[in-house]
Formats: sequence, structure tokens, C-alpha cells
Amino acid sequence: MKKFALLALALSSAATVAPAAERSAANPDEVICRTEGVIGSRLGRTRKCATRAEWVQLLRAERDAMRNAQRQGVQPQCMNPAERAAIAGRYYALGPAGCQ
Repeated sequence: MKKFALLALALSSAATVAPAAERSAANPDEVICRTEGVIGSRLGRTRKCATRAEWVQLLRAERDAMRNAQRQGVQPQCMNPAERAAIAGRYYALGPAGCQ
């Protein structure tokens, strides 16, 4: 009985994957509109329309920006050059000092 359930599940998931693969190979010039929520508002919404290729480019740019922000991190403003060098793994001759 379990074998039949697993077989049915495998067949149903394969059937749902096939149309998604066909959609990704669709026309890159097709215009797609999406409704996005406004940050800071429960009710605010904006509608953006762009081609499929532009959406892919936008999502890649957002992903790269997030990756770069996570990689660089945020440093406090009161750090002196020695403390910044220590965080980056470099040697700085003056040594660390606190905020003034």
C-alpha cells in the first residue's frame, strides 16, 4: 500500500514540475504584472509591470545586493582605523582604542 502511495506522490510531483519548466522557457518579452506590498503599511500595494527578462534581471540584482550587504556587514561609526583593521584581519600599528 505504501509503495502505491509513494508512486502516486512521485507521479503527481513530476506532473507539477513539468509545467513550471515550460513556463521558465517561455517568451522573455512577455509582460508580467505583480502586486507588491508597501513596506511599513498593511494596506498599501503597488503594481509593477515588466518583461520576464526584466524580472529575472531585477531579482538577480536584488540577490546580489543582499549578498554584498551581508558580506560587508555593518560597522559602528565610532570605530577607529585600528579596530576596523582588526575586524578585517589586518594589522594596524597603533592598536585598538575605544569611542570618544
